[in-house]
Amino acid sequence: MPVAGKVALLPDGSLLAGSLEVWLQLEGGRRLVAFPLPDGTFSFARVPLGVHTLGVEHRTLVFPAVKLDVGAARKGKVTAAAADVPGQPALPYPLLLRPLAQMEYFEKRQGFSLIGFLKTPYGMMAGFMLFSVFIMPKLKVDPEEYAEMKEETAKAKERVKEKFTGRRRND
Repeated sequence: MPVAGKVALLPDGSLLAGSLEVWLQLEGGRRLVAFPLPDGTFSFARVPLGVHTLGVEHRTLVFPAVKLDVGAARKGKVTAAAADVPGQPALPYPLLLRPLAQMEYFEKRQGFSLIGFLKTPYGMMAGFMLFSVFIMPKLKVDPEEYAEMKEETAKAKERVKEKFTGRRRND
């Protein structure tokens, strides 16, 4: 039984002939291939009865896969539905296949993000440096604690001085 259809033209009215291939995966595992004519039409002359999958291969466009029921449910008729979406209404026959989207081979580079940078080790070091240079000097210390800290520092200096002067005398 013949199966026919048309691959929709691109928005500018052109068909990417030569880079377009229509395939039909049969139930038994065999694969039939057809190349569309310049107007976009394609056909498979002898397709056995059964449920098959039809798809379109293209370098830069993504097409939907179509589940074809060739004379299995309705004798002598071809019915089609989207293979990826269950419960989808039947597609009109002869088929008209339109591209879904552009194929993306590479991940698009993300732009600069300040939050993303601050989460890196370099960003954390830069943030700590800026904090210690600009914020820490402005932090106020309790005057009593500051006087106590000065006394402890002076006592520690005296002890260190005594240690080093005491060692020199013993030498």
